[in-house]
Amino acid sequence: MKLFFATLLLAFAGLHHTALGDITIPIETQRTALVLRVDTAQNLLNIYLGKRLQSKADYASIPGNVPQQDTYSYMYQSAYTPAGGRNLLEPAIQALHTDGNPSLDLKYVRHETQTVSTGIQLTTVYLKDPQYPFEVKLFYKAYSNEDVIEQWSSIRHSEKTAVRLHKYASANLYIPAKDYYLTHFHGEWAQEMRPDETPLTAGITVLDSKLGTRADLFQPPSFLLSLNKPAAEETGEVIAGTLAWSGNYQLAFEIDPLHHLRVLAGINPYASDYSLAPGRDFVTPALLFTYSGQGKGLASRNLHNWARKHRIPQGEGNRLTLLNNWEATYFDFNEEKLTTLFADAKKLGVDLFLLDDGWFANKYPR
Repeated sequence: MKLFFATLLLAFAGLHHTALGDITIPIETQRTALVLRVDTAQNLLNIYLGKRLQSKADYASIPGNVPQQDTYSYMYQSAYTPAGGRNLLEPAIQALHTDGNPSLDLKYVRHETQTVSTGIQLTTVYLKDPQYPFEVKLFYKAYSNEDVIEQWSSIRHSEKTAVRLHKYASANLYIPAKDYYLTHFHGEWAQEMRPDETPLTAGITVLDSKLGTRADLFQPPSFLLSLNKPAAEETGEVIAGTLAWSGNYQLAFEIDPLHHLRVLAGINPYASDYSLAPGRDFVTPALLFTYSGQGKGLASRNLHNWARKHRIPQGEGNRLTLLNNWEATYFDFNEEKLTTLFADAKKLGVDLFLLDDGWFANKYPR
């Protein structure tokens, strides 16, 4: 009888183990899919980001593991790479436990998907360290009509005292392709948003800001990734993303030894250690990203459509137009010049006029 129950328990254990390895989590919009999978060791993996397949069942046939030797870390495809332990790559999260241990491991616990509203679904994946009461939730909000996915994370623990967070990314993507071309934007006053495209090579390329609340002054937290070859306006595969955060940020693009791309996005860990008290939630800002198989133009329009419909107040409503005199007159203006501007603006249908002056006090004569 004891042998029977022992055999039965082993059978159920085997079934449970296999079931975990069979879990595929597709996060879909109208044309785009991000697919996660749980392996037999309960690790959460990124296995696909690209064009939505015809049937959800098709995602199960996507290879779950890239070829790796036993000496590798088996962390290349991690959906949220922890620091310490077997990880050899740039981590998404790094923490110091209350007992001084800097190692962290995150295993899949469960996931759930709910409909937020028409065309919007939220998938939440629960991860937990097997040794410590330390949990991470990964959120994926899919906007079907706009083909945009919004991703962020939430960190919580119930250790005896505060845990020190050294790094806490919003998103950790994994993108296999033949080649990668990164377009980012930089500049300064009167030279904003100058595009620069460069091929990514082995190692890590970092876009970041340490300016504080004006992070977009020199380097806005946005990017375009062209896959396999440089994309054009209407052709080529492109992933476009932007971090919904105006403070210090970091976008890291790491080519691993297998020439696959890992993207980590979030708050800049520079001077950003955070003491997280037990029972409190630390929620990161969101990364918004989209996939286009029809060039940079469609990727850009997807993000613009999302912003108008879901973030900008009355984004699809009418706006009043305004004329600012600054670039037309600088400090040298009088009533005659201003009334001329009024008259021409009225012909164009401008609604408002802004007298941009006074911020230099009496330094310049009027």
